[in-house]
Amino acid sequence: IAEHNFDRVILVESRTDVINIETIQFVLKYRLAIPNEVWDNKNQQGRAAEIFQRLSQRRFALLLDDLRGPINLAEAGVPVQNGSKIVYTTIMEDACNAMGDQMKFKVDCLLPDDAWNLFRLMVKDDVLNFHHDILELAETVADLCGGLPLHH
Repeated sequence: IAEHNFDRVILVESRTDVINIETIQFVLKYRLAIPNEVWDNKNQQGRAAEIFQRLSQRRFALLLDDLRGPINLAEAGVPVQNGSKIVYTTIMEDACNAMGDQMKFKVDCLLPDDAWNLFRLMVKDDVLNFHHDILELAETVADLCGGLPLHH
């Protein structure tokens, strides 16, 4: 991403079940430093216009992690034709098709040993070794993830 000289890199993560227009606008408000006095008296369309005006002047990378379905980014105010990049992850191929993606990459699940090594890297050994029950529980969680590098 650094080699593309983006003015902004914006990550929207799914912290709940759904990334929607409201979620995207909320994250963009903070990443673009839109003041409350400009934001609070606008409806969704007004907020979209404010976001569009600010993003149209920049090259950005918008990363949407764990989309659960298609979303109309123009309704959120995201300009889609200004040389910026929009990258999203999803397990739902229909979302890719509905959003008119230009390039699609299938990422396979990790092998069990690789999944466990990634899990250990993220959790850290001092946490895993803190109590003997934690290691057993961590192994169960890693198995339940089925090779997907899930986080939450």
